[in-house]
Amino acid sequence: MAKMTENELVSILSNAEQQAAIYTGEFMAENSKFLNAYFGYKTGDFAAIENQSSVVSTDVADVVEADMPSLARVFLGSGDVITFVANTDNEVEVREAEEKTRYVNWVVRNQPESFQIIHNWLKDAEIQKNGVVKYFIEEQDDVEVVEYEGVDRTELSAIRDSLVGSEVDRVKVEAVEQEETQEQLFNIKFRVTKKDKKICIINIPPESFLITKNAKSLDDAQLVGDRVRKTRGELLAEGFKRDIINLLPTVDSDDRKQTNIDSIRNRDQGGSSPDGTTDLADWANEHVEISDLYIKVDFDGDGIAERRHVMMSGNQILINEYFNHVPYASLSAVLMPHKAIGRSRAEITYPTQVQKTSLLRGMFNNIHMVNNPRHIVHDDVDLDDMLTVRTNGIVRMDSNSEILPQQAVFPLTTPYIGDKALQTIQYVDQARAQTTGSLLASQGLDADKINKETATRFNGVQDASDAKIELIARNYAETGFRKLYEGIAWLASRYQDTQTEFRVLGKSLSVKPSSWKYNHHVETNVGLGAGNNEKLVESLQGIYAIQQQEIAQGSPLVDNKDKYNTLKRIIDGLGLPNVQEFFNDPEEPSELLLAQNELLNKTVLQLQEQVQMMQNPLADAEQIKAQAKLIEAQGKAQMDLVKMRQEQEKFNREQARMMREFQEEMAFKLTKLEIDSSKNVPGSKV
Repeated sequence: MAKMTENELVSILSNAEQQAAIYTGEFMAENSKFLNAYFGYKTGDFAAIENQSSVVSTDVADVVEADMPSLARVFLGSGDVITFVANTDNEVEVREAEEKTRYVNWVVRNQPESFQIIHNWLKDAEIQKNGVVKYFIEEQDDVEVVEYEGVDRTELSAIRDSLVGSEVDRVKVEAVEQEETQEQLFNIKFRVTKKDKKICIINIPPESFLITKNAKSLDDAQLVGDRVRKTRGELLAEGFKRDIINLLPTVDSDDRKQTNIDSIRNRDQGGSSPDGTTDLADWANEHVEISDLYIKVDFDGDGIAERRHVMMSGNQILINEYFNHVPYASLSAVLMPHKAIGRSRAEITYPTQVQKTSLLRGMFNNIHMVNNPRHIVHDDVDLDDMLTVRTNGIVRMDSNSEILPQQAVFPLTTPYIGDKALQTIQYVDQARAQTTGSLLASQGLDADKINKETATRFNGVQDASDAKIELIARNYAETGFRKLYEGIAWLASRYQDTQTEFRVLGKSLSVKPSSWKYNHHVETNVGLGAGNNEKLVESLQGIYAIQQQEIAQGSPLVDNKDKYNTLKRIIDGLGLPNVQEFFNDPEEPSELLLAQNELLNKTVLQLQEQVQMMQNPLADAEQIKAQAKLIEAQGKAQMDLVKMRQEQEKFNREQARMMREFQEEMAFKLTKLEIDSSKNVPGSKV
């Protein structure tokens, strides 16, 4: 088979986009409906009738906002959501798994924008059918102006060596003569640009996410991608050529791919512009729409469809490269078998909101009619007086009337149904609580029998409610968060070849993801009961008590590391971010050395206090003996400290040696792979 042409690829991509879920069926119509319901807008099923009650029930918003604190506690708390676990007992693999866990968790949850990204991701999945994030590598240029004064030739050489791998421009060097030393010094000023690769995570609005309809998963879908609007100036800054940018079509108001979700979302701020334009009409601010697509297609004509990354606008392709990964992670609150997109909490609650809105409007209309009844009026009564409402007003009547005044005007009675409507609303609330698990503290209980309700009975109801929320959290962890963590580890190991320094658990760590070589097992730490920290801490305290008993009995079942793991989980359950503030890790040499050093210092201080307490002048011999013991203890403590420091240095040297050997071995293998495959392989020496 011949290699595919660019026009053929554009045709396939255009057809695949048209088959995306957001452009077929009721997918986007339902998402719009659920977002309207969340905001309580009077449209669709909640459209108001003139001169009647227009109240809208807030069940969808109530359920979503009731879920968010629990979900935030699970996914934005101090504990690790996802952990990478080594498949063997190999020490290098175990250390790499720990390093990968800390680094990926730092990327996902400890960036300045992490809270908002995860919060929006969770909330999108609560309201819409799914919530989506996208992760990618972004190359950044850090520019810094550096100045040095009075630098000698040795220091000048060291500065030059430190700038290897950086771009330096605008260099200004001034020679300064020193009369006293007759040594030539220099004043240096230059601008240095350091290139850094950073992993970015962004939210993808549901109306921009593209996935082949009826797909079973993201990895199986023929097409996955998103549509984004950028200005021509932004594309130029990203490195695209001006002549190519000029060929891209400007977004217009007749774009058939527009949805109204963005307008619903921004309704309180005047809605969104349908054509995406701004008041600035210059070339740099003109908007173009970009399709960032990951599609399975046989582009090279070998008969096998492979995943490719294609970025296009209109009929113009900007990027076309092999990329065997789908860099998106999707969440759905309720998973559906054999479907990539499930159901949301809003979708489940929507029928209840429609029912309650109808009941509330009927009840309020009834109350209004009861408070403002219509009247039956005889012809002899002045209608103008009847229609004029004022305090102590007068209603005139024909003096020749043959009927009595009390018979001429009387109200048309409207029966009050508020009490019966409240009973129906209570039933609907109970049905919603059973369906969604979202209930108020006393919801559904008979007021006259509240004192008869037992604590265990209500705890059972509460446990059943919590179980539904915890199942949603487990769905999120096992699908979207697992995909996100695995994807970032995959992306970093292949494309991030720069050293990254970060702080975790109060310590500074430095990692180079391109040196990772193991595929680790991934474990989720979110399960039933994970959201209830009080129960978790209580259970861990019981485990710790059992561990203490086993150690006291000399049992080999428990060691210090097991106790440390239990205490660490307790600290995480309490929501405290740094376990090192409270306990030392027995497997960390630096922490163990510090703890033993403090213990030795305390021993020396105690001996000094004992010597000072000897006030008997006749006990010189004993005092001398005690001082000798003190000196001996101090010497032993210092020797032990020196020995431990030597062991620590030996350990550090051994680790550095192993890392150098590993990097050299990997560079050799990558170089051989590049030579054999004739393809550019990141990390090779060629």
